Formats: sequence, C-alpha cells, structure tokens
Amino acid sequence: MRPGAANDRLADLLERDGISAWRWPAYQIVLPEDERRVAERFAHLDDVDMVVMASPAAVTAVAHWVEKWPGHITLATIGEGTLRVIRAAWGDAVPVISPEGDAAHSGSEALFEILRHTQIPRRVLIARGQTGREWLAQQLIELGADVEKLTAYVRVPIELTPAQIETLSHAVSGPSPIVYLTSSDSVATLLHAIKPVPEARDWMLHGSALTIHPRCADRLYEAGFTHVEITSADDEAVRAHIAANLKWSGEADFAP
Repeated sequence: MRPGAANDRLADLLERDGISAWRWPAYQIVLPEDERRVAERFAHLDDVDMVVMASPAAVTAVAHWVEKWPGHITLATIGEGTLRVIRAAWGDAVPVISPEGDAAHSGSEALFEILRHTQIPRRVLIARGQTGREWLAQQLIELGADVEKLTAYVRVPIELTPAQIETLSHAVSGPSPIVYLTSSDSVATLLHAIKPVPEARDWMLHGSALTIHPRCADRLYEAGFTHVEITSADDEAVRAHIAANLKWSGEADFAP
C-alpha cells in the first residue's frame, strides 16, 4: 500500500517469485491546488532555520519548487528512507538531521530526541500533506520554536475501481491476504476502501499484516488484526517476511 515506485518495485519482486500481488497504494500524491502560495513560500525562506520533510512524498513535492537550498537552511526528517530521497533530490552538500537505524528507531520521537539534545531551531517549517507530524510540531512549540506547517502535497485516499471490487468480491471466499503498509493512516484508508464488499473486513483482519514501525503495528492491532509483524523497509526483508507468512499460513497467496 505504499505510494510511488517503491510499491511497484516490491510487487514486481514478489510476482517474480510467483506471488500474486495487488498494487493498492493507500494514497495518490498530487500537488496542492494553490501551487503559487507554496512556490512563494519556498522562494522566501529568510525567516526559517530548519525545514522538516515529513515523508518521501514531501521531498518529491518540494523538489518541484526547490532546486537548491539557501545556505542557512538545515533539513530534518524522521528516518533513513526519507533521507535517501533527500540525497537523491539535492545531493550530499545540504545539511540533514535524521535518526539512524531501521524504521523501529525512526519517527517523530526519534528526531525530536536528536533536536532536544542538540539545539532546538528557532524557526521551523514542516513540509507535509494535509495533516501529519502534529506531535513533533507541538513538542517544538513547547520548547520555544516558531513552527509553521505547510501543505506541500495532497494525499488522495485510494478508492477501489469496479474491477478491483469485483476481484475482491471473488477473493473473500478464499484464503486471507498478507497486507503490507507503511503508515498509520493507511490502516483506516484500507478498511474504508474495502467497505463496498461487506465480507472483506473480516477476511482482511484474519490475514497477516506487515508494517515498518511500532506505531503502525499498534494501529493495526486496534483495527482488529491479530497477526502483525514489524519489518524494515528494505525490499528483501519485506520479501522474506511475506514468504515466511505464506509458509506459516499454508494457504494465503495474496499480498495487497
């Protein structure tokens, strides 16, 4: 359920193994309707010390407006996945603060710990979708930072096509799936998307769920999943977890 090329890359890998993979990115990423406002903001960053990239999607969107960062700007992000996208977009010269390690050691909390033990920036701009990083923003505000949240992209939740609904309707009479998602918000998005097929929720919850962060795992348990595992975001690690779950279930053959 990841957006972008990473989703297709993993699905291709699984299909080469003979595993049927449904490509259901939780969100389509589009630029905001008022692009001029965002362009104007990134053209005048004299009043900002740090720009926080909330996700890889934020980096992709911001790169639409920013070719090179002013020398006084430090970027920050919540994990190595987004850090790699930052480096691909703007190279190694731009200073970036980011937690090290796998997804279990990333997130807003990990980034805040770094900032709290170094120096809280005075003026922070958080580039994100319509929502996100609320906890981080509040923590920075409480420690005296001036925080601005900017909608740099818009997430459009998945809506299943008639063909996907028909495929799902046939699938619910068979083995439950393995679901792989990488954000807490994707859990509710998934369960909303499958509502047109009444039996689909129970069918889905009886399957396995893979995610990359303890917070996402908690959300999955709250939604009713009973078999949840945490993996790194590395394709080979996800592939291994899916293969192990197929063997464990003895019957599941889908990986939406």
